[in-house]
Amino acid sequence: MTSDELRLSQIGMKARSPEGHAAKGMQIKGHEDIWVDIQTHTFKNWVNEHLKSVGLHVEDLAKDLADGTKLCALVEILQKRKLKFWIRKPTNQHQFLENVTCALNAINEDGIKLVNIGE
Repeated sequence: MTSDELRLSQIGMKARSPEGHAAKGMQIKGHEDIWVDIQTHTFKNWVNEHLKSVGLHVEDLAKDLADGTKLCALVEILQKRKLKFWIRKPTNQHQFLENVTCALNAINEDGIKLVNIGE
């Protein structure tokens, strides 16, 4: 276990209820960076759990979702339907943007509101 993973694990234990199965209120003032790390780690695990069914994996959210291929695959998994059009092997930034736009449009069509919690 790396030092970052150990730090997140220790902080995560503080956020658990005494029973260990639910989050409790945690004072984050002054520890916002740690809270963002916890949320990022949790979201990455959630994404990987879904992508596992199609043999994909994410290590770094920003880098691995940048070309939109894994994002489109995730949206297809969550919506249980194929997206109309996305480029499975994009070669340039324009195609990356097309893929991300395709995924975001599909999410928007479902009426899901996206919020930004990070930087």
